[in-house]
Amino acid sequence: MQYHVTCNKCNRAFTITADSGDRMKCTCPYCGQSLLVNLPAMAEPVTPVVQQPVSPSVQPPVTGQGGNDGKGIAVKILLTVLIVLILGGLGVFAFVQWQNKKEAARLELQAQRKAHADSLMQIRAQQEAQEAEAQRVDEQRKSVCNFIKSFYQKAVLVDDVDVNFYERYLTDYCRRMIFGVLEDYESDVEDGTIWWGAFGNTASDPDKIQLLRNLSITPVEGNWYKVRLTQDGATEYRQLKVLTKDGHVLIDDVR
Repeated sequence: MQYHVTCNKCNRAFTITADSGDRMKCTCPYCGQSLLVNLPAMAEPVTPVVQQPVSPSVQPPVTGQGGNDGKGIAVKILLTVLIVLILGGLGVFAFVQWQNKKEAARLELQAQRKAHADSLMQIRAQQEAQEAEAQRVDEQRKSVCNFIKSFYQKAVLVDDVDVNFYERYLTDYCRRMIFGVLEDYESDVEDGTIWWGAFGNTASDPDKIQLLRNLSITPVEGNWYKVRLTQDGATEYRQLKVLTKDGHVLIDDVR
């Protein structure tokens, strides 16, 4: 006998053929839902119903009830795997970027420290060079002061000076300035007097022992040095300019 059955999933009706009073299983031809149908003991005649053709888009799966569920689970698993892969890739990318930034920061800091160290070394080298130059100049000035002091002790503040001997410590310019330009020039003034007038004091009665005891030489500027001549509380100064030629110190000017 034929019975009308309504699917409890898609609510569509369809017709089945079975004996009355039986309990049977059937499948909805529209959605594929499995149904357990209790048939009445007395069957009522039914008007045959022409079943509508099932659209291909709603054909029941061949594999029965578990087909859709299996596909849904597979899709969920696939989506989960894709999400995990994407998140993992993003995490790896972020970690690599963080490592690169960290390395770049380390290299930049290292470069800054090196530049700072190089700058300090350059400053220290400049300071050392300046100190060395200052020390060289100071030693040179001390050497010149000692030369001038020795020159006064041996060639000026003594009696009976051999002027011709100590002329070798003068440049040609200084010699011509003191004794004259012409070699054949004859003066009524003795060389010793001219010599004392150039390097000594103006006292009428110079006390060379006292002058020697109070003698001091100090650098002024450039190649000029100041000679202090003090006698009986009166002080006079002579300024000498020196040149270094072939490793020898020479007096180039006096005033």
